[in-house]
Amino acid sequence: MDAVRREVVICQEVLQALQKNGASKIDEFTLLGVNVIVGKLFTTYILGFVNSSFNIEDNCPHNLTPCGMAGKIEQIKNVQEHLLDDQLKKKEILYLNIFDSKVQVWKLEKFDDAIEFENLELIVETKEGLNKHLLYFRTCMKLELDRQINDCDSSYIEALLEKKIGSKPLFYVKDCKQYLSKLENNKTIDELKVKTNKLDCEVLNVSVYQNLSRAQSENSDISDFPIIHQTNEPFDEELVCCQLDSLCLIPKKSTYSYAYNLLYGSILKNVKLIQSFLVSNPTDLPVVHHFLPDTLCHFLTIVCSHNQIDSYSNLRKKLHNAFYLSMDRPLFRISNAYQFDSKPVINDDGLLTNVHEGLPSSGIKDGQISIVKGTYTFYHYGHGGFNDHQWGCAYRSLQTLYSWFKWQGWTNKSVPSICDIQQILVDLGDKNKDFVGSNDWIGSMEVSFVLDADLGVTCRIMSLRQGDTLNSVCLELAEHFDRHGTPVMIGGGVLAHTLLGVDINEDKGLVKFLVLDPHYTGSDNIKSIHGKGVYWKEASFWKKDTFYNLCLPLKLSGI
Repeated sequence: MDAVRREVVICQEVLQALQKNGASKIDEFTLLGVNVIVGKLFTTYILGFVNSSFNIEDNCPHNLTPCGMAGKIEQIKNVQEHLLDDQLKKKEILYLNIFDSKVQVWKLEKFDDAIEFENLELIVETKEGLNKHLLYFRTCMKLELDRQINDCDSSYIEALLEKKIGSKPLFYVKDCKQYLSKLENNKTIDELKVKTNKLDCEVLNVSVYQNLSRAQSENSDISDFPIIHQTNEPFDEELVCCQLDSLCLIPKKSTYSYAYNLLYGSILKNVKLIQSFLVSNPTDLPVVHHFLPDTLCHFLTIVCSHNQIDSYSNLRKKLHNAFYLSMDRPLFRISNAYQFDSKPVINDDGLLTNVHEGLPSSGIKDGQISIVKGTYTFYHYGHGGFNDHQWGCAYRSLQTLYSWFKWQGWTNKSVPSICDIQQILVDLGDKNKDFVGSNDWIGSMEVSFVLDADLGVTCRIMSLRQGDTLNSVCLELAEHFDRHGTPVMIGGGVLAHTLLGVDINEDKGLVKFLVLDPHYTGSDNIKSIHGKGVYWKEASFWKKDTFYNLCLPLKLSGI
């Protein structure tokens, strides 16, 4: 009988993060991965890692589980001795060794009281390449749970779920209008004809239907009449309707049957988490949030009080520490929750966000692009039916800058209206009382005053004698976008624009700037906005006989 061949594929960004963080001990990190067996090939996709002292399985998508360890050793026998002392909990694990610049991966397998190892080839793929092998399945449904249950016994949860949706529910993949069957082992999910929205990962939406059909038996009386089942039992419940929202990560080479079992398991896991929350917080209503920080290759999930995640500082800090995420910006606040709808999305004010996404490239070959990080809202002339034509461009640019801090979770304040902005400047003593309600312009300095007064944001002001000399500060702008990631306001004369990025080819001396134009007056349609409301421009776009100031907001710190 042919032996099963082992294959390990790691996300390039994950490997780089492991090398960057470095290891000082044998079991510094726990690797997170997904397994799939196709014929005689056993593949593990490594999508992440976590500090080995943290237990975060409840926060990971179903089927993304610990698959090994990573650390630093000089000889493999050191790992063998360590595992023998610590007892190998699984029969087989992977060990990734990061020693200086050398990276090796071994399969360690337990036989009786000994541990044998095999050196494996490590295949490195980019995040985009790795995602081509995987699919996320998202299941949303309502389920009544009992507040009075004071434990989360697995058998109770399983019995409850079977009572609600049956032991063999039907899973309908809405995106490709197809059912997943528990019995189909000859089909794999990569055969699904997927027409998903353009997201960071392929996510398929699943509906759950209870299978009310019963297998026929010899003694069954087949009838076309409906059958009513009545069960007499004591009623002592305090039911609360909860919104389940589970994510399951499945390799595309998985069979329908395997995917079906994983989907059922993901729902079961989600119910356990929500029931556990109800036990600990009997008076609160739970809500599920999913997050996809840009430095991670997988989602994270948090179950918390309805709209109260911003107060869960200990949990957010734990996740930042566990996944080695920067502490200088929030990643797990309500405003950071992942938007599963197609981007650009519409915010509460009816305006579009991140309208630069999908825009054609600048045309500079082999350029280095530095661009805004995170989400912003595109504010422009005429928003809300307010007539600010010919004078409100700087106000609109300020609103876009302000929205960036709101989207990133640093404030829950509403983006101020033009009248609000004017009142803030009056309250600061920068303007007279009759400024409120006027059509007077503002510039980069006023923009910085408002951001500082209302959000505590420090801004850097850069000055140019001529607009067409913007190339002279292109490297400083690139450094700003790379480090802070905030939009930049540029104002001169009676015009203001918002800068979202810069594309530079230093060798050829070519530079283009990504411009968001608040003077746009068309419809909030992305096809219309591309080329009219957002576009790439050279420095000659700005007037050579006009003095310009740039307002560069510096990001805040903290989570």
